[in-house]
Amino acid sequence: MPVTRFTTCLKGLAATLLTTVALILTAPAMATDGEGYREVKTDVSSPEGKVLVQEFFWYGCPHCHYLEAELEPWLEGLDEDVIFERRALALGEHWLPLTRAFYAAEQLDAVDDTHAEVFHAIHEEGTRLTDAEAIADFYAEQGVDRDAFLDAYEGFGTQNAIRKTNQIAQAAQVRGVPALLVDGRYLVTGRLAGGNAEMLDVVDSLIEQIRDERD
Repeated sequence: MPVTRFTTCLKGLAATLLTTVALILTAPAMATDGEGYREVKTDVSSPEGKVLVQEFFWYGCPHCHYLEAELEPWLEGLDEDVIFERRALALGEHWLPLTRAFYAAEQLDAVDDTHAEVFHAIHEEGTRLTDAEAIADFYAEQGVDRDAFLDAYEGFGTQNAIRKTNQIAQAAQVRGVPALLVDGRYLVTGRLAGGNAEMLDVVDSLIEQIRDERD
């Protein structure tokens, strides 16, 4: 993989270093790291009888692209009491176009038909999706109404979704992507878990732990 693609996520993180430091200084104290995860405090809670797993990602991140290959079979094997939710996160200003794209597609019920295609276009074909017009053209090629997409892209629903995701990520001290938040209180990252596949193993263990607690 070209070095320029691999460093895309790192550039975004470097651009927001001061913000990250501020989050670290102002965030609430956390419990000691567990096996592959960190305990955090957020306002997120799972619906009654369910376990909510939230993925924080960015389409331009190669590590998020790699995780997709692990996620697909994992999602197919989830039990009915597990809810999986994707949350596109913007850790830098130049992350916003693709973050907006995800939430616009979500409002149009087009994520299932476009999610993998966006990753493939960026990381396998080298497609540059850096502004609203180029992104709208791409989604139109996937069968999404272009005008409706642009309306959703600039609309209140997208802005609100981005704001809500940022609030959750700040509370959970999400410093990079991909990251998985389980039940609003356990943050799993590749660094803590040791890799993509290991992240999902940790999430599976946490799901079982939460079930045991409820029983």
